Amino acid sequence: MRILLPVAAILIWTAPVVADDYERQPGIDVLHYEIALELTDSNDSIVGTTRLRVAARQSGLSSMWLDFDGMAVDSFSVDGSGSQHDMRAGRLHFSLGRPRAAGETLLIEVRYHGELRKRGLQVAADRAGKRAFFAENWPDNAHHWFPCIDHPSDKASVEFQITAPAHYEVVANGSFEERRTASGERAISHWYERTPIPTYCMVIAAAEYTVRRSDSTAKVPLSYYFYPADTDAAAFKFARTDKVLNYFAATIASYPYEKLAQLETTTPLGGMENAGAIFYSEGGFRSDARIEAPVPHEIAHQWFGDSVTEGDWDHLWLSEGFATYLDALFYEYADGEEAFQHIMGRAADTAMKYMRNHPDPVINPAMKDISRKLNPLNYEKGAWILHMLRKIVGDQRFFEGLRQYYAKFAGKNALTEDFQRVMEAETGEALGWFFDEWLLRPGWPAYKVRWSWLPKSQEVGMTVTQSPKAAPFDMPVAVEIRCGDRRELRTLRIFKASQEIRIPATCKPTSLTLDPGGWVLKTADIRPR
Repeated sequence: MRILLPVAAILIWTAPVVADDYERQPGIDVLHYEIALELTDSNDSIVGTTRLRVAARQSGLSSMWLDFDGMAVDSFSVDGSGSQHDMRAGRLHFSLGRPRAAGETLLIEVRYHGELRKRGLQVAADRAGKRAFFAENWPDNAHHWFPCIDHPSDKASVEFQITAPAHYEVVANGSFEERRTASGERAISHWYERTPIPTYCMVIAAAEYTVRRSDSTAKVPLSYYFYPADTDAAAFKFARTDKVLNYFAATIASYPYEKLAQLETTTPLGGMENAGAIFYSEGGFRSDARIEAPVPHEIAHQWFGDSVTEGDWDHLWLSEGFATYLDALFYEYADGEEAFQHIMGRAADTAMKYMRNHPDPVINPAMKDISRKLNPLNYEKGAWILHMLRKIVGDQRFFEGLRQYYAKFAGKNALTEDFQRVMEAETGEALGWFFDEWLLRPGWPAYKVRWSWLPKSQEVGMTVTQSPKAAPFDMPVAVEIRCGDRRELRTLRIFKASQEIRIPATCKPTSLTLDPGGWVLKTADIRPR
């Protein structure tokens, strides 16, 4: 998602396995949602039927609940029989009729109706003033239009049967199964996503679109949905989709879904990475716009966020930090090193500006409002954490670690400790110290360096101090010594609040640079003494 905004002592990873406040039901696992909806132009109400196939994970399960709010329940059944149920505090609680055995599956059916509000599935006028329907589920608004476990820790496959006036193009996750005529100048569109995805990615769109289709050399069916007036802007925005897909497929793994649709919508977000059906804000399709962003970012989410999904909102950086860094890597591949350095430099500025006013760690269970987690700690600092890890372990092991992490958790959930374990297994190194100081502690290293030439010993003498306001960071940092046209590079371990360091040098330096390659998120005040 892209929001619109005006080596060391080993430490033990201590993040809890479950940190956000969502109440889990360890005894159940939703396997599949079948969602049938009727949309109309006569009012803003819907009529729906949702069937859920659920597996019991433990024996003795006799009741459960689903997140559901704002709709009236017309009928309810478990395995075809009516069941005792009640709505309270935004949840549908019900009996399973009898205790269930571990591994047993059951079918829950909820028939309902209600008026669409401003959460979840929304009806609004597009820029041309025409009526359109768009689902905006992030982070937990799916339950306002269908009953579900509205948390990323329970992923499922999903299919949609959408009955709507025939003038709408209806799009959803997964493969297009069929469109058939219904009574009253209506049509029924059937879409089916067979790969488990989180509920925040389960979406539909219904609007009057211009549609373009093509095939990708990455063997992905591509489709583009945009308002007729925005043909030129859409052509520019989506021009490099194929190149983006090919780069990520080569870098990580094959594209994980059956198709990629990209849609112009009324979403207030710059982009929303719904699996196989990415929504972009219509503001990025102005007739005078030449805006590609955030296309690479949202496509990167198809691997990290949609396929490998954070199991806990406190680990959102596993989605947003990864997509932000992969976005930068694509521009390095497509547009060169200068473009990459510009993007990472801008990300560093954004992260540090935010951290000056919000001295919080990236993984922050104290932040209860999920929407506030859409901040530069999870995006830009998260990207920099990956960038620094890449330097520490080396390119080959870093990218192979990413591929192994993806392969292990594709279609599943992961936490930061899972990523750490994979990277440790790939590198053979203990990395708890790095994950601890960059994810569980706030801030960044602020280095103050004073240096001088020591002619007798042919050395550079350095005093390096870190800000006394926080515990010092422990990082390997490169130092470049220049003597005219000559250049010497050394790597230092800077880990104390104050260190005296001597570096052998074959000539009197004309300049000294800390971290010349720009691999560390830092500030540095460097002066000769």
